[in-house]
Amino acid sequence: MQLLRPFWRAISKNFWRNQAAKALLVSTALHLGLPAAQAIPEAEALKKLAVVPVFVLTDSKGVPLPIAREKTLVLPLYLEKSRAEAELVILQKANPSLLAKLVAIPLNGMNVKVKQLQLQLKDKSRTLVAPVISNPADRQQATLLLKQQGLSDKQIQDGLAVPVFFTKPFLSLTPSQLGDKSGMAVEPKLVFFMSYASLQAAIAKLPSAKQASLKPQVADLSAVLRQIIQSPQDRYVIFPTADYFQLIQQRRQNQQRQTLQAQPQSPSQPLPQSKGQASSQPVSQSALPAR
Repeated sequence: MQLLRPFWRAISKNFWRNQAAKALLVSTALHLGLPAAQAIPEAEALKKLAVVPVFVLTDSKGVPLPIAREKTLVLPLYLEKSRAEAELVILQKANPSLLAKLVAIPLNGMNVKVKQLQLQLKDKSRTLVAPVISNPADRQQATLLLKQQGLSDKQIQDGLAVPVFFTKPFLSLTPSQLGDKSGMAVEPKLVFFMSYASLQAAIAKLPSAKQASLKPQVADLSAVLRQIIQSPQDRYVIFPTADYFQLIQQRRQNQQRQTLQAQPQSPSQPLPQSKGQASSQPVSQSALPAR
């Protein structure tokens, strides 16, 4: 799994040394074995992260701005736009002449970008790391859940970099909720959530009797991707983040403005609809997970 490490490699040197803690997070949280055959190639599994944008601080030309720490260059990848915006304000106050901005990049694409940046480093004595920065509340909730399962503080610190939430038994999405209009019989996909709030919102849409039967769980993102790859079938989907839905909406609005500018209309004419609008968003924000 060398390809996956640039996403969430921790700044701490001890993080990747404790493989036993990683394995414990997998077995304790997912309660699943390791099948002999893999369901999909690693590259296909990473594509599931396309609905998870990360926000990166860059200069005016879009070049990422890592933070120098001794022999390490740290490039934070923020899961939440609001958190990244707060960091941008701090950076601009400290460097008024720096024309910094935020760039949103899908998490799977950022993996490729990090590899490119590592190769482009002129100072080979430095190491570039790109930790994914989650919501502190999610980290706190993940720690609580794992402690309830018997993990120690050290095991959690060493084994949990990016918390991903799900339920036992799993919530699922039907083919129609995933945007599949073919009508072909396809089994529902089991759902992972990048935030605890998204998980709770999905549970809240279910009947109270079903809500009571679901137990929130958490695992590290690396463990989740391994499970996706090693499952006998392509059974899983990662639910889009709230910022993903907002970016999709902004893109549609921009497309509509560009269309209006290119083709001026009289006030009596209705606004045009973007072609392919229904298919550009693979999962509805209001999709109701089904058991």
